[in-house]
Amino acid sequence: MDQCSADARRIRVVIIDDHEISRAACRALLRTEGLDVVADLSVDEHAIAVAEALCPDLVIVDVTPDQPLPVVIAELRALPHPPTVVLTSSSTGLIFREQLDGLRFVPKADMCGERLLRYLRSSTQP
Repeated sequence: MDQCSADARRIRVVIIDDHEISRAACRALLRTEGLDVVADLSVDEHAIAVAEALCPDLVIVDVTPDQPLPVVIAELRALPHPPTVVLTSSSTGLIFREQLDGLRFVPKADMCGERLLRYLRSSTQP
């Protein structure tokens, strides 16, 4: 079976965040809520190669208000089996409104499995 095929498995998540403590907190929260965090890494740790190899359903990408959206987002969208991409930050989403380009945003303070699952379902609906 193709590793990227949809089946009855748990939702697979990759976290991309340059702050190790933030990744650990997000990973622990999502695993507690039943999501399968298959990797957490910084942007410079070959994020695209990892995402292509692991075929996550969802990739959470940390963004900062003082920098443009990372190139990794376009590269994730261009994968043969592109995951749903959700942006997160310690800042509010209002700061990023012009940059979101159709992506979903969840502030780190509001991160929860239920919201991510809702975004994932809405992105896969016809």
